[in-house]
Amino acid sequence: MRAFIALDLDEQLKEELYGIQKLLKDNSKRGSWVPQSNFHITLKFLGNIREEEAERIDEVIKGIAIETTPISLTLDNLGYFNHVNGEYRVLWLGVRGELDQLFRLYDIMEREMKKIGYPMERRKFTPHITLGRRIRTSYSFDKLEELIHYKLGRDFLLDNISLMKSEEIMRKRVYTPIKIHKFKGE
Repeated sequence: MRAFIALDLDEQLKEELYGIQKLLKDNSKRGSWVPQSNFHITLKFLGNIREEEAERIDEVIKGIAIETTPISLTLDNLGYFNHVNGEYRVLWLGVRGELDQLFRLYDIMEREMKKIGYPMERRKFTPHITLGRRIRTSYSFDKLEELIHYKLGRDFLLDNISLMKSEEIMRKRVYTPIKIHKFKGE
């Protein structure tokens, strides 16, 4: 199964993210937009894993959750990865707040996953919530930022870590938590 480790978001925040996404979508020519139910912050993409690997990974994230306290963040900015020929490969929302704690969680997760055979990520961790892929907009990036600026600044709490399954169902990408572990650290 194709899997990744993620920080899930509460339903109210997902609803608000959908509103932001809709503003962007209404001002775009085309693209592939992430379904509301799939909004999350990815910590590590794992690729295809076997059932027995899922159990080991779950033990790792369970141990991490026990030592982690909830993380307070704020929706901060619109961003993107790679802008080529008028198309944004990934359009996303960035976060601010307790980033030291979030980066510490990421570093611990990377080290623990390396112990069970998963290579450490080479790219710098950029915490974000993906809104869409291959997006071609009707306006400049600055104009898009202006459109959604008043919707940013929303505070939220990350209080769990999940092993997520990614599958294609009826030509749509669906993310399903295999296991969810609440943060319990103090």
